[in-house]
Amino acid sequence: MGFLPQFKNDLFISYRRASNESQDRWVDTFCNNVRTELRDRVGDVAIWRDTAELRAGDAWRPEIAEAVESTGIFLALISRTYFDSDECRKELDRFLGRVKAPGGSGGRKLMPIFKHPSRSQDEMPAELREIGHHEFFVQEAKSWRELDPKRDSDDYWERMSRMVQDLTVALEELQGEQKKKALGKVFIARVGPELLQERERLRSDLRQRGFLVVPENEYLWNADDHRQRITTDLSEALLCIHLVARNESVEPLTPARDKLQLQLAHAEMALRGKPAPLVWIQPAAATAASQQPLIHYIEQTLADEGVDYLQGSLEELKTQVFEMLPKPAPKTPPKPREVAVLVEERDLADLGPLKALLADKLGAEPRPIKFSGATPKDEERLLRTLGACQQVVIFWSRQSEDWVFDLLDLPALADRLGDAQLCIYATGEDSDEKSSFTTKKARMVQAVVSQNEAGLKDFFNALAGA
Repeated sequence: MGFLPQFKNDLFISYRRASNESQDRWVDTFCNNVRTELRDRVGDVAIWRDTAELRAGDAWRPEIAEAVESTGIFLALISRTYFDSDECRKELDRFLGRVKAPGGSGGRKLMPIFKHPSRSQDEMPAELREIGHHEFFVQEAKSWRELDPKRDSDDYWERMSRMVQDLTVALEELQGEQKKKALGKVFIARVGPELLQERERLRSDLRQRGFLVVPENEYLWNADDHRQRITTDLSEALLCIHLVARNESVEPLTPARDKLQLQLAHAEMALRGKPAPLVWIQPAAATAASQQPLIHYIEQTLADEGVDYLQGSLEELKTQVFEMLPKPAPKTPPKPREVAVLVEERDLADLGPLKALLADKLGAEPRPIKFSGATPKDEERLLRTLGACQQVVIFWSRQSEDWVFDLLDLPALADRLGDAQLCIYATGEDSDEKSSFTTKKARMVQAVVSQNEAGLKDFFNALAGA
């Protein structure tokens, strides 16, 4: 059972095999310590690392790719030869791809852990150089050595504690983000030991679909406020699900606790006008004597009051549950940014490639404004378009530089000056005027030789940076 509902794996630990082949099995010790410390601070965490034996020529296995895709926090355990490994490079590169995918950066985190100092800063991507990291080595007079958990116990555990604290904060932040995005709460009643696995499977599926599941932990059944705590969990639930066994439980109080949760759920859902509890009775050849009063209560009393009960497979229960819960709202595609493009009417025939570049490659919606010389053909349209667009591109093809200077002096562009909002896109035939043109009023993008997609992209990104 993991900590982050939106991910199958809380942590993915990427490391070079050679880092774990010494007599002390350094990586094994490191991973065990991380798991133990996190269990004490946040609870159970799902940690994935590849331990399969590899042979020369082995392909990068699909399960590694799947594990990276379904991970919240990526720990790059960097040794001296980490970047010599194609497998480590692929793991890191795939995670970076997920972080940079639309909507990905807010839901994943990268943490570099240096077992050794890197041989060169140049071998590391900027994404690793520019974020906080933790070091598990010490510099000595002319060399360095990795920290040994036994020999360097105090130093090792001080650094382990700082790192685990950062992981704790990251895990809680990611969990908090998911709770804000949750589609709602689902109550899955606590069960006896016999059905814990079934409850966890259902809980995991619901969490993966974006629902919060309550209660998160076992109730303190002998505490005075246990009924109130159950009612509080029920008060915001969209749906209540109860798993009941026909076989005798090893916990004698299970039937009584099942019935109490059912009674409270039935009353609370009726009070709030929500669907009646959904009860799944585990298939069995016979009903144990200790379970008969509870089963009779479900099949007779509750059924007469509109409570549904199922006796099929757990998968059939899941199907019905998902049909009863709200579906995620379809994602609305982002509205493309609108860009005003100022063009002299004699250059309209040359504008097609820029319009295609803006729309197809840069996700922008070009809004051309025609000029006759340096005078807009429609002054009102110019002002209306500038009001709707944050950025402006002057399309410079066949005109002289005097035309460009005249446009830069337009009163309508007075509040758009600067390289984050105004761009001069020089294209068409090369000329001394274009190659030597300079101004502080706008960004210059030279596109005579090529379309200079990178230059335009930098222009669009500049506004976000500003």
